Amino acid sequence: MVTRVATATVLIAAVLVALIAGSIWVYAAMAIVLGAALIEYWQLTRAMGHPAPLWLLFPLSYALLLRERLPSWASVTLLLAAATLLGLGTLVLVRDWRGSLTRWSLAVGGSLYLALMLSFYLSLYFLHTPDPNHLGFGTVIAVFGAIWVGDTAAMVAGLRFGRHRFFPQISPKKTVEGAVAELVASTIFFGVAGLFLNISFPHNFILGLLIGVFAEIGDLVESQIKRTAGVKDASQLIPGHGGLLDRIDSLLLVGVVVYYYVTSLHLA
Repeated sequence: MVTRVATATVLIAAVLVALIAGSIWVYAAMAIVLGAALIEYWQLTRAMGHPAPLWLLFPLSYALLLRERLPSWASVTLLLAAATLLGLGTLVLVRDWRGSLTRWSLAVGGSLYLALMLSFYLSLYFLHTPDPNHLGFGTVIAVFGAIWVGDTAAMVAGLRFGRHRFFPQISPKKTVEGAVAELVASTIFFGVAGLFLNISFPHNFILGLLIGVFAEIGDLVESQIKRTAGVKDASQLIPGHGGLLDRIDSLLLVGVVVYYYVTSLHLA
């Protein structure tokens, strides 16, 4: 537990430094995080027996991460069309063609799952440009805070009060009590934090609840991938925590939900 807390403190401090430092450092940090996550994801696909092609997985992922900084003609539609044409066309030529469609699917799916989802945090961070009140920074921090507080509440409540298993075949240690605690903690945290971001009632509490729900789903999705690969952790990169994917799984599906909620309702 001491190692886990110490490592988490260092990681949170690194995230804060990057976000405070601004534009280029945010992109650099996101690029490093994505690179490490892609390596772990590729190792998981290899454990499944169908390694995603690196020549497709990495370029498509970084293009999707930087989609808002690419030329106007390089839309997500074009990127996915190119990945389909070039990817499937090339994999027809490989010797072991029986796994080609699965390998292509894992590469494109992994790029969408990791890179496209992470890119919405960049969208949130740069949503207010110019941003003299640092609302983009504040929004990302509030979302991360709600997820981290929710994860902590789930762990504590699960260890202390957990009696009923929650999706035991996918994630045996998760409990219903922990899941409820996560929803409550995330909702309360963002309910308060949202007020400082000009997100008023009831939207602050609705967003907090959505953050809790999709953080839990994101955790289960990554657990499902690991179970398919037959491993406990994505890697041993982070002492006390496992792999990077094990730390960011709760974040992955949340950014897009928050982004479209605040933009479609003109809350930002």
